This record gives sequence, structure tokens and C-alpha cells, in this order.
Amino acid sequence: MLGKGNVKIGKFKFNSQWLVGAVILAVIGVGGWQISNLVLNREEPVAVRLLPVKRGTVESTINESGVVELRDQQILTSPTEGAVERVLVQPGDRIQAGQTLITLRYPERQTALANQEVKIQQQRRILERHRLQIAEAKEQIRADELKLRPLVAGAKEGAISRVQVYEQEDKLRETRAKLRDAQADARTAALELEALQLERKRIQQEVQDSIVTAPIDGVVLGVNVKNGDGVEFRTNLLTVGDPRQVLVKLQLSTLNATQVRPNQLARVRAIGSDRQTFTGRIQSLYPQAVKAEEAEPSGGSQKTSKSSSSEQPAVPAIVLLDTPTRTLIPGSRVNVEILLKQRQNVVVLPTEAIQREESEPFVWVRDSQGNAQKRLVKLGLEGLTNVEVTSGLDLGDRVIIPTSESDLEPGTPVVAQ
Repeated sequence: MLGKGNVKIGKFKFNSQWLVGAVILAVIGVGGWQISNLVLNREEPVAVRLLPVKRGTVESTINESGVVELRDQQILTSPTEGAVERVLVQPGDRIQAGQTLITLRYPERQTALANQEVKIQQQRRILERHRLQIAEAKEQIRADELKLRPLVAGAKEGAISRVQVYEQEDKLRETRAKLRDAQADARTAALELEALQLERKRIQQEVQDSIVTAPIDGVVLGVNVKNGDGVEFRTNLLTVGDPRQVLVKLQLSTLNATQVRPNQLARVRAIGSDRQTFTGRIQSLYPQAVKAEEAEPSGGSQKTSKSSSSEQPAVPAIVLLDTPTRTLIPGSRVNVEILLKQRQNVVVLPTEAIQREESEPFVWVRDSQGNAQKRLVKLGLEGLTNVEVTSGLDLGDRVIIPTSESDLEPGTPVVAQ
């Protein structure tokens, strides 16, 4: 009995060990399958461009094109018709105010001026002669009066005949009459001299019209005529300007003009490979929108640059550069960037980093586990290429710049390109 009982117990132990081993093997098999499944199904990290959050400057600007001019730039025109006698300057020459630049041929006026000078000299001699006659008559009157006094006294005493007194009085009257005549002749001669001088001034103005002089200190920008050319009244002769100050004339669109104010900062760059930047300020803004050919902001002699569409009204404006420059060529077109608003030392991101979902802005950031996560943000000033982030990000956060190829979901593992 005991022996049989022992046999049953042994079998039971053997079966229990086999069962435990089977369970262990099953557990190991299931765990291995799960681990294998996780390894096989793990997502490949997406390569993205990462940008650390930093502080910077955001600007709101508008861009226009303009034409370079010098301060007081103007076209000098012919004051009369005739012919060019001599051109005394060439482009690039420095000039001073009052300097003769071009002379026109006007010989008959020169002759008339010389003849008028002769007439004036003759009339001056006539006037001088009448004035001398006046002085002589006055001197004679004084002598006659001195001679008359003792005769009158002697006649009263009976020592001198009354006839002598009468003769001296007649002589005094004649001298006074000569004085009046001389004075009248002198007044007439003076009026005639004044008339001759006025005529000379008119002729001098005509002669002066044949001489084109510099209105300012500056430089010659261009010459339109040469010696011997015939010109009509108001023919363009040459262009001058003051290189010490440079202007840029704009034709602002009406939409942009509403945002522009005098004294706003402007940056000017030449069109082409030369990217040197010059700063200036909005000097003036025309008070109304007009067609490009209807008005000039500065009231100068040249038309402002026309807008891209002559049918569209534009608002003329002028930018005055802070410093003179020899790089910008008068008459050339330049790019003008007008600064409207600016935020400095703020959190800045490129506009391409900002995503929107139902009008709510957000960005993708990489978390500490290396996965992509959405982060709602609030935006401030938006510029052309970057934007101010007022909340939602901290300095040092790594923002993901998504691409068209990257299909991000929250939790997607990402690696830096």
C-alpha cells in the first residue's frame, strides 16, 4: 500500500514540473513575439530641419521702386530762341551759382545795348549841363541881390538914381527866369535819362537771356546741345543738381500710401548685383492720389517716375537719403523698402514655421524624447519673412520646420537633418 502510494506521488511531481515548464515556455514565446512585433512595427524617424528659438527683430515693411535724383535737380531751358554760341561745361563738371554755362547768339541785342549806353552817356552830359546852368544862375542871383541892396539904400537917401535900382531889379528878374528855365530843363533831362536807363535794363535782360548761368552750386548731369545748335524758347539745354543730397522719387500705390508717414525710415538699394543699402527718411508725401504725369512732389522741373500702370492713380512721395552717395546714378531705378513697424529683442520665427489649424496658429516642436508635438502659439507683428511669437514658446525650444514631404503627427519621432 505504501509502495503504491509513493508511486502516485512521484507521478504527480513529474506532471507538475512538466506543466510549469510548459507555462514558462509559453510565456517566453508570447513575450518574444510581442518584442519582435514592437521592433518590426517601430516608426522610422523623420528627418526635419530644427530651429532653436531665439530673440531677434521683426519688421513690417512695404516695397516700392523709385527714381534717383539729386537735390535741386533741374533742367535749364533756353530763355529765348536763337542759336547756341558756346557750351562751356560738360557732364560731370562742378559748377558754382552764377557761373556761365551756355551762351546764345544774340548780336542785335548786344548792338542795341551798346547804342543805348551811348544815348545814356549823352543824356547824362545834357543833364550835367543843365545842372551847371542852375548853379551859375543861383550864383548870379546871389551877386545881383548883393549889388541891389546898396542901390536901394542909396536911392532912399537920394544919393543914387532910381533908374539904377530899376535896371538892377530887371537884371535880377532875368537871372531868376534863367534859373527856372535851367531847373525845368534839368527835370526834363532827368526824366529822359531815367527812360533811357529803363530801356537799357530791358535790353540787358534780353542780353542776359542769351547767357545761361548756374542757379546752384552743384554738378552738371547732362548737356543736350552743342555749339551751333538752333534752339527754340524753352528748349532743354542741360541738367544740373546738388550731389550733396540725394533724393528718391516714388509713386506709391494708394493702398501703401495710407500706411506711409513723413519721417519714416526707408532703405534704398540699387537694382542689380550691387546690394549696398542706403538709409533715408520719407521727406514729403503728396496730399492726394494723382496720375503720375499730373503732379510733382517737389515742384521741380522734371516729371516724377510713372507708376506701373498709368491708368491707376498713385501718391507721389520723396525719400531724402541720410548721406550723399556716388554709387546711385541720377535717373536710375532703385528698390525702396519703407519701414512701417519694428519689434526688437522678441521671440522670432520664420513664417514658414507657422502652421494653422482652423485659423489657430501652432508650431511643431521636438520634445525631450525626440518626438514631434504640436504647440499652440500667439503671434504679434508679422513681417515679410518672419513673425513675432508673443506666447507659447520658450528660448531654447527646438522648432520643427515642416516640409511638403514630412507628414507629421503628434508623437512622430524626428531627427535633425
